Amino acid sequence: MSKIPKRRRKQGETTEARAMSNNLDNEVDEVLNGTEDASEGVDPAKAEREEVKVNGETPGHIDDVTAPEEELDPEAELLVLRDRHLRLAAEFDNFRRRTRRELREVGEVARAELAERLLVVMDDLERVVSTPCEETTTEVLHQGAELVARKLAKTLADAGMEPVSPLDERFDPNLHEALFITATGDPEQDEMVSEVVLIGYQIGERLLRPAQVGVFRYKEGK
Repeated sequence: MSKIPKRRRKQGETTEARAMSNNLDNEVDEVLNGTEDASEGVDPAKAEREEVKVNGETPGHIDDVTAPEEELDPEAELLVLRDRHLRLAAEFDNFRRRTRRELREVGEVARAELAERLLVVMDDLERVVSTPCEETTTEVLHQGAELVARKLAKTLADAGMEPVSPLDERFDPNLHEALFITATGDPEQDEMVSEVVLIGYQIGERLLRPAQVGVFRYKEGK
């Protein structure tokens, strides 16, 4: 007799639980339906603008986070800048010394190469000078000196030196040095080089010696 009320109590509790579950499902459906209806009239752009930020970040996005720069004490910053300045000054000083040393070495090598070529010409010239006068003639000495001069000119030309001999060319004050003026009645010869007294030389664009020349000057009725 005592078990029957218990079974009835359990059945009543089961019925009540089922009713509560059905009510909860109905409430969930209403909430979902209300949400769907409300979302149909919402502007996507407006909804995107109204996203709520959580902890300073937008859900679904990664905000740029810049680490704050560490502020140095003025004295510490001054020490850092001073150390940087000293390092740069030392590096520049080393670079300047190294450049000077390299330029000096390049100049020494160039001079050594030119001197080595000139030694051959010097040997020929010494042979001409050491020839006894009683064993040769003036004509032979002249021929020997001419050969030495040609060899010297070729050696200098191989070193990059070019002669400046502007005969019958227009006078150029950058390359020529006028020694005298010669009057002429031909207007086409005005400021033309009439005579080359001394040949000039240059290496590339560097003028070693200007050519010493005479220049025509037009005079009407000459």
